[in-house]
Amino acid sequence: MSENYGDKLAREVSLRIGASVANEAALSTLPARQKTNGRIILARTESTLWQVVGNGASGVLVPLGTGGGCGPLYWAEWTNPVAADAAGLKTATATTVAPQTILAAALIAGGKTALATYPRNVTFTTAGGTAADAPATATITGTDIDDAALTEVVNIAQTATIASGVKAFKTITSIVYSAADGTDATVAIGFGAVFGLPKKAKVRGGLVAVVREIAAGSFATNGTFVIPATGLPYGTYAPNSAPDGSKDYAVLYERDLS
Repeated sequence: MSENYGDKLAREVSLRIGASVANEAALSTLPARQKTNGRIILARTESTLWQVVGNGASGVLVPLGTGGGCGPLYWAEWTNPVAADAAGLKTATATTVAPQTILAAALIAGGKTALATYPRNVTFTTAGGTAADAPATATITGTDIDDAALTEVVNIAQTATIASGVKAFKTITSIVYSAADGTDATVAIGFGAVFGLPKKAKVRGGLVAVVREIAAGSFATNGTFVIPATGLPYGTYAPNSAPDGSKDYAVLYERDLS
């Protein structure tokens, strides 16, 4: 009886992953740790491709998206992003009773570069002799990672603290403060450590469908992910290990192609 094509394919795949198998059934039983990181290791009759993510005992099998209902997987990477800076876009400035508009030209160049490199959230730090004099809101107008228009209204704390936006801005065109209650408060504008995901994340069970997180050279499971409906435009990621200009981050997640 002639040998079936699946067994031949299994042996060919086994050579590529360094494991000896005689047939398709034997290939299917191999644990993930015996397969090499990043290999597409099996094409089954249900038309699902599988990939190994991670090496050694930490390796896991994940579907690549041609079957089983999963969309394509995507690696997002952030290389040495600078640390969050509470005054990275504008140093503390006294409030005015009348509404105030701050244009892009008045923002610090280094802060604008940080946003353009890796879109992030914007922060407002209230201080001064009477923090309660601060305006109640700041309306940010700018663009997202794909240069589409993006707007966010941030409620500014009228106490000495930081108010953080949740959307990821690539550029800022203007920031408009509402009327303040007085002139004895100051507000600094900065950027946080919440990064925008570059592609729209798939939401499953109410959470971003994350497969693997790498932070500062180690596998991690404690980053904070926010779904696209809240962290516009595509969802956001805040690593637990704060960026400082020397740490790298990478996240493998499922894209939403709808």
